[in-house]
Amino acid sequence: MSLTHIHNGLLDSFTRALLLTLIDKFGPAAGLSATDIKVLKYYVLKVRDEDFLKGRICAVWQRLPVTAEELNLNERAITRAENRLIKAGWLLKTNALRSRRDGSREKVGEQRIIWAAGINLQPLIDHKVPELFRLSKQRKEAKLELEALQSETKYLFAEIRSLNCSEALERAFVILPFGRLSRVRALEKLRQIKTKLSSLLSFFRKQAVEKPVEEHIRAQTKAPSRTDKTSSRSNTIQNPLIQNSRPSTVQISLRRYLDHAHPDVLENMSILGGDTPENLIKTANLFRQELCVSDELWKQACHKLNRLTAATLISIIYRNHQLPSEHKAHARNGGACFKELVRKAISEPAVLYRFLFKNLENMEA
Repeated sequence: MSLTHIHNGLLDSFTRALLLTLIDKFGPAAGLSATDIKVLKYYVLKVRDEDFLKGRICAVWQRLPVTAEELNLNERAITRAENRLIKAGWLLKTNALRSRRDGSREKVGEQRIIWAAGINLQPLIDHKVPELFRLSKQRKEAKLELEALQSETKYLFAEIRSLNCSEALERAFVILPFGRLSRVRALEKLRQIKTKLSSLLSFFRKQAVEKPVEEHIRAQTKAPSRTDKTSSRSNTIQNPLIQNSRPSTVQISLRRYLDHAHPDVLENMSILGGDTPENLIKTANLFRQELCVSDELWKQACHKLNRLTAATLISIIYRNHQLPSEHKAHARNGGACFKELVRKAISEPAVLYRFLFKNLENMEA
């Protein structure tokens, strides 16, 4: 290789500090090891600012033992790192007689490098810097697009919530579990979620507009059914068969459960319309998926224990699942905990009472 290999200079407004930052940011993704990055940054720091000007030689000819001592690495590790960087097109090696590293600068004036036998940074400046700049620009644009998509998706979710339609909200939660965007970082996934929520919102808005006025009036004026009367009763859970050593019927109000519920549960119930038994059941049906409770197990629990009791157990186990791992009440495997509790509660109802009594204070008996 020529000992006078010149380069075309850095891009406008591109500084050495920015170059070092981009090497740190994109080096690992480009396949560079920690040692490769350390050696590359070292050589970038060893040259002068003037060496990055167009038409100049930008090179380092410091002897290998000195470099090894300053980097606190052995010479073999540095040689291997240099060879990897050269093979990947980041650096260029120019050799003098007997492969000795040497070079010369002008003694006066601009003190340009006249010739250099060592490590030349021409490939980095001419080829890798534009590539790093392009990657940086793409990442910045992707970040802006991600923020815009998150904002639009939040708006769509809020619009669906404002419809006051439980069916629409349930479908929205299927599309975006728990209504949380923080778990979605992939742009393509977020685009799909936005498209689905937009279609869902359009569908239910159109349905609301096309709904006949007469049907709406009939729905408002019809006599309350037996189901309506049942749902309007006091939100109290009654389990007359659950007994412990005290042979009395256990009666626990919904408010008692909610006083000990996890904030996520309360927030979801609020989104669904308030603190009602039906909303607790819907919330539990959603949160059980995070606890890995299967559909079959959920149906069995609802059938054997009743839906509200099963929902309450899910709520308590979810709260315990969110506790720190060192906490004595932490439920590491929520699904297994729920399965075992349901099994024991079916065969021995007193187990259920003891579990509720242990996890909820101020229980009414």
